[in-house]
Amino acid sequence: MIEQDEIAHYFSRDKKPFEMKKVALALFASLMLSSCVTSKIHNELQSKYNEIEKENSDLKSQNETLKSDLEIAQADLKRAKEQLNKLTRDSASRGQAYRSLQEKYRELNKNYEFLLENNSALLASNQAENKKLIAKLDLLQKALHAKEDSLAQEQLNLDYLSREMQKREARVNELESLIAQRDAQVNAVRQKLQEALFNFEGKGLTVEMRDGKVYVSLENSLLFASGSWTIDGEGKKALQELAKVLAENKDLNVMVEGHTDSDKFNGKTAVKDNWDLSVMRATAIVKIITENDGVDPAKITAAGKSEYIPVSDNETAEGKAKNRRTEIIITPDLDKIVKVLGEVK
Repeated sequence: MIEQDEIAHYFSRDKKPFEMKKVALALFASLMLSSCVTSKIHNELQSKYNEIEKENSDLKSQNETLKSDLEIAQADLKRAKEQLNKLTRDSASRGQAYRSLQEKYRELNKNYEFLLENNSALLASNQAENKKLIAKLDLLQKALHAKEDSLAQEQLNLDYLSREMQKREARVNELESLIAQRDAQVNAVRQKLQEALFNFEGKGLTVEMRDGKVYVSLENSLLFASGSWTIDGEGKKALQELAKVLAENKDLNVMVEGHTDSDKFNGKTAVKDNWDLSVMRATAIVKIITENDGVDPAKITAAGKSEYIPVSDNETAEGKAKNRRTEIIITPDLDKIVKVLGEVK
């Protein structure tokens, strides 16, 4: 039988850990096979065996780890060798580039020395050129200042013209508005006159609009007997209706023009000729119109045109009848328009 003290003495010998472990394992195995081992020694040996088995397992794990680390280290070594080879090639290439740069440097240095040798002559030449350029620059600068002053003045002029154009545009817009108002007013008057004198149309009376004015033309057959300036009843009714429209539009100017044919007047009264007759007839119409208190006499003018503005041929009886007429020309008050036109100029 192997005693406990002998086993302990054996484990205490100066042996390497791995060899001790192998011996311990062998010893433990022999002891396990021996029936002479006591229970206490058996337990101690079992415990020691377990510890050794665990250490063995740890050593195997460490061995695997070391193998993996070795493989990584070998891969790193391979990459390092490849990088070393690349750096070696790069170093050779850079060495060649360095030598090329040195050659260029030597060439540049030669050129620099050449330039230094010729520097004095170049400086003198450059100074002369610089003086010429400075003189030219002074002239250009003066011309530029003059141009800037001119442009500034032109800008002021443009600003002034722009303001004037805006004012003129405003006045033109105002004028257009006034003209539109005038046309609307004249058109409204024409329409009212046509409605008021509707019963007289076709009886020698016409109403039309020309050049922004309303023309009421009355043939003498509606107003006067031959050679007379006394207004007949039917013509008087027409004039009274016309006066009503004028009374409703107090800012209208009215021109009453008397016209005759070319036949000579042979009256034995104060009326001597067609001039007198045309004036008398125009005046007679004005008197009928101004009987309406709403009509301002200051807005009405009577005029005689005699035979000199015919509308037809005086060679026929029909043409003469058309020429024997009275025209009442109704014009809106143009004072505002004239004022704006004066401002537009």
